[in-house]
Amino acid sequence: MDNKIKKEEILERNRKSKKDEGLDFAEIRGSKAGFIIFGVAAFILMLFSVPDQMNVVYTIAALSFSVLLGVTFSMYRFSKEKLYLIGAAVSAYAAAVNILMVIL
Repeated sequence: MDNKIKKEEILERNRKSKKDEGLDFAEIRGSKAGFIIFGVAAFILMLFSVPDQMNVVYTIAALSFSVLLGVTFSMYRFSKEKLYLIGAAVSAYAAAVNILMVIL
């Protein structure tokens, strides 16, 4: 009987909790995807990098937006919230523009 009461108490606390474990899981998966995209973008940018001050700024921005893209898109895939999709689209656009600024 004690186990059933403890189980019900735990379930009730979980229901009242504002923390969404699924969203945490999506964030972790998004981080993994972000770092993979980061690695690919870093490799591409290293191929076209020349010693120029503005290229450094564009390179850092491109890598940062690439990671953000991976995280936000993964969060969107899990939650289907449009805010994450908008974040992913803006991040993809910003990463592409910065990568083009480095290459061109």
